[in-house]
Amino acid sequence: MRAAKFGALISAIGTVIATYLLAIRFAGIPAICGPALGPFGGCAKVEASVYSSIGPIPVALIGVVGSIVLFVASLTYARTRSVAALNIWALAAMVGAAVELVLIAIQAFAIGAWCGWCLLYGATVLLSAAAAIIAAARAERGATGS
Repeated sequence: MRAAKFGALISAIGTVIATYLLAIRFAGIPAICGPALGPFGGCAKVEASVYSSIGPIPVALIGVVGSIVLFVASLTYARTRSVAALNIWALAAMVGAAVELVLIAIQAFAIGAWCGWCLLYGATVLLSAAAAIIAAARAERGATGS
């Protein structure tokens, strides 16, 4: 159960970060991400890139929705031990982790700048994926009696 509670907590943090990024985009305010963050101060460059949206949909909006799915599924699993909730959490986490790895590669190789907020958000998705794997492994051990 600890993995699921951790997954819920980290996904809630991810939701806050993605909501912040979405809100500043709609408000037209630059992210608090300046030169003081050194190599992770490239938020403006990342946000201005063609990779910051898929057509008219900001990537941050996809992050908000994805993090809410991770939060609800992990919290539901923590409370009910529902196999369906675990499966949704694990699937969403694996898809999210794959997307985040691609977005990290895009920052490194296509944009040439690092957004500290984006990387922090990505870490929440990757940590939720790790928690989902741990929860699934524990559930499988419990189901097989090991």
